[in-house]
Amino acid sequence: MSGMNEDNVASATLHLLTGPWASGKSTLVPILASLLPGVVVFDWDVVLPGVSAASGRDAHTDPSTWGGLKEIWAAIIHSVLAGGRDVLLCGPARPEDFGAGSGARHPIRCAYLECGDELLAARLLARGETDAAIADELGEMAALRKSGHHPVRVEGRTPDEIAREVAAWVGGRPTA
Repeated sequence: MSGMNEDNVASATLHLLTGPWASGKSTLVPILASLLPGVVVFDWDVVLPGVSAASGRDAHTDPSTWGGLKEIWAAIIHSVLAGGRDVLLCGPARPEDFGAGSGARHPIRCAYLECGDELLAARLLARGETDAAIADELGEMAALRKSGHHPVRVEGRTPDEIAREVAAWVGGRPTA
């Protein structure tokens, strides 16, 4: 660990950008990566094909794979944080998935994409989701609204506008 400053390691922060399916998280990843060059930006979904192939199950929809997904992401995230780099993970994660509340070594912050119910239902319907899946995701949105996490409004805004707000929340210096 030569050249690594212990203060930098301890100050690395995990930023979570969460929200229901179809709220826009993956769309923002490339924009956020360009706005936050000092932050490692991940899209939760990038590991889904590999987990699906390894497990023989659809990791997007099969709850039996989700515990393993959380473990994979926790290992990746903690490795990057240990190196002193801030991380922004865009996906369906929660602070408790990374040790929040149990003496986590690194600070964890959480924001969510606040997507109006009509817009969210329309996006999910366009993806071919079932009525039951849509109801589940609307329930997730309702729970996030009560969570106390930082809301980032989606409706009526471009991905660039949303990404600039998220980058400002992370602490970057987004361009106007």
